[in-house]
Amino acid sequence: MRQHDKQSYRYRLTNPPKALLKARLDNIALVPASILGLKALWQTAANTLPQGGVLLCHSQQNTRQRKLLERVGETFRQHGHVVMHLSMGEVYTKSRNC
Repeated sequence: MRQHDKQSYRYRLTNPPKALLKARLDNIALVPASILGLKALWQTAANTLPQGGVLLCHSQQNTRQRKLLERVGETFRQHGHVVMHLSMGEVYTKSRNC
């Protein structure tokens, strides 16, 4: 065995605080990192969804990303979530109309 295999981890996993255990998420938003700074734009679209809804935002040019998010959206639908797919261009236009 190597030396580092015997060493313990630096981080210790503990029980989370009670407030965190009681917290309930309203909606889930999966957006590209390039629009994280524009949270107000996509958050308005996410807030229109019912509780437990999922917003999936993708780039129009990246078809691989879109196909992957379609599969993720189908999985959420199978688990009973309302899913909204938006391209980044649609996020910009919907936020301006609101």
